[in-house]
This record gives sequence, structure tokens and C-alpha cells, in this order.
Amino acid sequence: MSDKPPKIVVIGAGSAIFGLGALSTIIQYPAMKGAELALCDINAEGLAVMRKLAEMMNRAWDAELTISSSTERRDLLPDADFVLVSIQVGQREDVWELDWRIPLKYGLRQPYAENGGPGSFAHTARNLPLIMAIARDMEALCPDAYFLNLVNPLIRLTTAVHRHSSIKVVGLCHQLLWAYAMAGAVLADRWGLAVPEGFHVHTDASNKLPFLSVASEAVKRLEIKAAGINHFSWVYDIRDKHTGEDLYPELRDRWLNHYRADFEPLSREIFSIYGMMPTAGDSHMCEYLTVVSDPLAKPWEKYDLKLQDWDGNRDRRFTRGQLARDIVSGAVDVDELRDLSRHGMLDEGIPEMIEAAHYDKPHQHQQLNIPNRGYIPNLPADAIVEVPGTIDGAGFHGERLPPLPEGIAEMCRRELSLSALYVEAALRGDRDLALGAFLLDPMVTDIDRARAILDDLLDEFAEYLPQFE
Repeated sequence: MSDKPPKIVVIGAGSAIFGLGALSTIIQYPAMKGAELALCDINAEGLAVMRKLAEMMNRAWDAELTISSSTERRDLLPDADFVLVSIQVGQREDVWELDWRIPLKYGLRQPYAENGGPGSFAHTARNLPLIMAIARDMEALCPDAYFLNLVNPLIRLTTAVHRHSSIKVVGLCHQLLWAYAMAGAVLADRWGLAVPEGFHVHTDASNKLPFLSVASEAVKRLEIKAAGINHFSWVYDIRDKHTGEDLYPELRDRWLNHYRADFEPLSREIFSIYGMMPTAGDSHMCEYLTVVSDPLAKPWEKYDLKLQDWDGNRDRRFTRGQLARDIVSGAVDVDELRDLSRHGMLDEGIPEMIEAAHYDKPHQHQQLNIPNRGYIPNLPADAIVEVPGTIDGAGFHGERLPPLPEGIAEMCRRELSLSALYVEAALRGDRDLALGAFLLDPMVTDIDRARAILDDLLDEFAEYLPQFE
């Protein structure tokens, strides 16, 4: 607990995708008044725009922040209380697309290639050296600060910081909104909610506005408690926010028996089999399943598993950057950023968490990725699990929940074990360990193909993988 306003370092602040939303929510949040905000990015041009934008918000919204910036994080980290990290090594859309296309060359069609599948190993290995370098600098310059990680694969990178540094780390994600959107769509008739025709919750730039229109209305009416692992969590309880009525029986009956057959069909199938509603939607949940890459069954067709629209994401990056530039130039009013939802941006709840931890004002948060301290009793101790919890001056504390159904728990345990192996391989630069981990990946079915995919990924991204030299 402190009486002094917090110092918040934002690494990756030059990206309009992350920076616009993060800066807006921090600067306009009343409890952040007078805080020190330090912005870091290796992209000097983007950083300069975001600093000017932050200064404009600071003046317009009377936030009284002290704002600094640098392309060198070590200039900013001393005395930090919170370090927000949202970075990508390599141009995000380009490297992510290669993570998908390289395994496809060998006949392995990953559904998503970010958090699961062979492509996710490259995603992990590229980002891990920088993530750990930030943690090492924090050990030297701000050893008591919190590392708030927003980088995927969230389980793996948060695990690495937790197990291989002395820094307090918390993984942050907004994926529970997808559960709200799905439940809101299925239960829409209860409240007369408008649901767009053909509505789905695919994580894609072009779908953000219709997605948010349903999710935001559902949040007003529902209370969901879920837990598991990131992008693979499960609804324990769902209630009417105002009456407390248990809505799980109605949700189950409507979705499984009466709702559109084409609505998140894989999630519906898994819900039916295991008895708990998955929260992430088909796009992310499928990354952890063994049943999504069979070339004979073609589950991507059966369940309409949509890929990322990399060009759409490139367009979104440009549009967000142009919005920032237009505000800085005076062509658009800075108050355009007060309401993030109109631009398809999500509120991570970061300033609320900072207020709770820094000023010891307890705050409930629905999604914390933290070490398992018995919160989910049939998942491994110390593994990074996703649970609701409380934040206060003593830290981030998960809520203790009943065991997951054993089938779900086994799928989670498998992913946690695989994540730990991928982290070790990526940290050591150990090609043999990486290949052995590939053979445990639920999407890999052949040793020769696994070896060829690994070789190609390591060759393609050699400039970003010095640990494998």
C-alpha cells in the first residue's frame, strides 16, 4: 500500500492496437490522477505519436499525470510499480501468418496457430527472449514491481516469468467477454436483445463491433464465474445479475436443443460432451483440442473453424494508427477516445487493478492468470491457471473453486505440461527438447513432419531466435 501515486511503465506503448486503449483507460480513470506514466517502444515514430496523444488526453481530461517516454526501457524502469507489457517480436500479422502457413506446407492445418499447435511454439520462442530480458531488467531496477503480461501465448510467457525470475507476474486477458457474448446471444429472448443475423464470436478484426454490441449488453444482465486455463476456461456458474437466478439449466437446454445449429458448433459439441460451457468460442478453444486437424474428418469444415484474417488485422492496425495521428493533428477531437467500444477496443480493467494493488482497495476481477495455489484442486500446483479473484495491497489472490470434471482437467493438465516443455525448449534453445515437445502437441501425428516443421520454423525465424544458434 502506498500514498504516493503509482509509476506505470507501458512497454509496447507505440502500438496503436494496444496503446490507444491502455492509455485512454489509465488516463481517464480518477484514481490514476497524478500518476507517473512512462511509455516505451522501439518504434520511435509510433512512440512519439502516442506520447503526444497521451499528453493531449492528460490535458483534456485533467489527469495531472507526469508523462515520459523512451525507446530504452532501462531509462524508464527504475522505481516502477507496475510494468504493462504488450509486445510482439516481428511484425505481428506477418509472422503469425507464417506460423500457420509453414505447418500447412506439410499437411498440418492448424486452426489458429497462436496458443496451440506447432506454430504456437514459434510464437512462444520469438517473444520469450524479450519477455525474459524485461523481467531481468525489472529484477535489477524495480524488483518489487508487478509484471502485467498481455502477450500470447499467455500461459507460456507468464509461466516463464514466474518460474525463471523473481518478478511478480500476472497474465491478463479479456476472453471471458466471449462467454458473455455467447450466453447473451443464446438467452437474448429473455431481455429482447438485438443479435445480428448470423452472429458468431470469431476473434477477428471485422467482427469486433457486432461482437461488442452483444457482449456489452450481456455484461449488463449476466454474472459469469469461470475458471481453467487461458483461452480454455469453463463456466462454473451463470446467473441473472439483477435477480440472482441460476441460468445454467436454461442456457444448457436452449443452446444444446433449440438454438442455431451453426452457432459456435464446436463449443456446443464440447459443452454437450463434458457438461460445462467453454468460454473462449470456437476460434481459441480449438487450439487445445486433439480433434481439430484430422485431414480425413476435416473438422475445420464440419465446425466452420474460421482462420484469422491477417489482412483485416493489418487494416485495423493502419486504421488505429491513423486515428491516433488524426487526433494528434487536431483533425479529430481527443474525446473520441473516451468511449473505446465505438472503435472496437476492449477495456482490460487495468487501472482498476492498479488502484486495488497500489492503494489497497480490494477489487474483484473475473480473469486472473496466476500460479495455482489450490484454486483449482485437480490442476497442478504452481501452474498458471485462470481464475476469478481479488486484488488488494497484498497482491493478486485467486478464488478457490471445485475440481473441474476429470475429462476437462486432463485436457488442461496436458496443455500445462506441454506449455512447460515449450518454455524450457525456447529458453535453452534446445532443438531436441523442442522436437520432443512437438510430439506431445495434440495436432502433431508424425515424427518426420514434426521435424520438418520445426526445422522450417527455426530457419524462417532465425533472426528472432538467437537462443537456437
